[in-house]
Amino acid sequence: MIDVKQNITDKNYDKVLDALNSLNISDTDVDTFRREVSILIESFYVCHDSEEEPANRIAIKCLNLLKRACARGESYQNAIVARVEFLERVRDILENEKGTIPENVRTNCLQLLANLCVQNMCNQERIITFMNTFLLKNVSSNGGYTNASAMILYNGFLYKAVSLNLHDILDRLLENVEANRLAQTDVPEFVCIFLEYLIAESNELVEVMGKVDVSKKLLFYRYLIEYIRQEDRRVRPIHPDVFKYLLAEFKKKSDMILKTDNVQLDAQDTEEAFTLLVLIADSSCVEPYGSFLRHDGGLFLNLGCLLRQMQLLGKSEMKNMFTPVQKIEEILKIKKGDSDQDIETQISYSLRSAVVKGLANLTYKSKKNQKLAREMDIIAAILECTNLDARNPLIKEWSILAIHNLCDDNVENQQFIAGLKKLGNAENSLITEYKSGTIRISDGKQTHSADTEADCS
Repeated sequence: MIDVKQNITDKNYDKVLDALNSLNISDTDVDTFRREVSILIESFYVCHDSEEEPANRIAIKCLNLLKRACARGESYQNAIVARVEFLERVRDILENEKGTIPENVRTNCLQLLANLCVQNMCNQERIITFMNTFLLKNVSSNGGYTNASAMILYNGFLYKAVSLNLHDILDRLLENVEANRLAQTDVPEFVCIFLEYLIAESNELVEVMGKVDVSKKLLFYRYLIEYIRQEDRRVRPIHPDVFKYLLAEFKKKSDMILKTDNVQLDAQDTEEAFTLLVLIADSSCVEPYGSFLRHDGGLFLNLGCLLRQMQLLGKSEMKNMFTPVQKIEEILKIKKGDSDQDIETQISYSLRSAVVKGLANLTYKSKKNQKLAREMDIIAAILECTNLDARNPLIKEWSILAIHNLCDDNVENQQFIAGLKKLGNAENSLITEYKSGTIRISDGKQTHSADTEADCS
């Protein structure tokens, strides 16, 4: 090969590129490659911070050849890392605070580090130990280095090449997810892969979740809600130990609501309990979670009691987040955005619907839960949910499904509902307003009037 370094010094860039293009990394044996590594790395060092476009092309070409060599296996990877001060030089390039090094050079350097870690525990330990602070910072900062940084940490965690703080890693991954949610951008591939591994393949999360800050827990629970809702993720369900932990946390947190008669609940604890409630309710619609949850009689009772407690708090003289919004006038204002009640941003929004959804799914072909619903007055609580409520969209539909599942192949429940006696008409704001003349229907439009008669023309 030509004297690459001298030709770079003489600015014979085309000649250097031709020489680099002639290298056949795919067929080079490891001994030959060790000699070529010296040429590639020295050439890269000379060109990496040049402002000249031809020199930049040489730097990128050297990095691409080194990255391609990594696919040949551990011996080739080790030949690169073995170069004296290689990691120190690469770290200095990546942490270049003066901004004198082209961005494409820095990005390709990090990609090279990532390739050096693939199925190579020795390199994983060296690189992660040496670059740990940089890698963690870039995962949470959600910049151009996030994906490669997450890939390096993922490989190190997967192969246990180095002791990593899972609590810290989880925090960083969740910060990245939230940053992308706010920016309405896609989460980087290896952030998703890392989180999916922790969710579906490992039970290590159980040991650290108790140490995680509540704000981060909420981010994690919301990520899991979306995870469960996506059909393509159902081939990799949540690890059983992780799911059992989440279920136990929901039961523990919901006890706080069950044991209070105070409508002013602790906001942070309440939000955690309610977010877990949505997670459990959504998972009850999906297998394998649904079958598992239907066998948990304690959960069914918990949801039934929670529904009754929400209804009790909603009937308090003081209006609160559980008070139904059933007046047609107020519902119309909310739909138009003219209402003072910003109910859609409140943590209680759609919660009662979530409880009824969970109860409907847990009673599906479950004789045990059908019986519990009858004996514990949960049927009566569900029947009370058949009115419209702006705070709880689709609650009427979920309650109808719940009643169907409660009565399906269950004569006792059918007789129980058939035996209910009518004590009077249930309060219905729509009918009340219609009869009092405050609603006028004309030309297919609904308006409000002070007239004492309703006009249907």
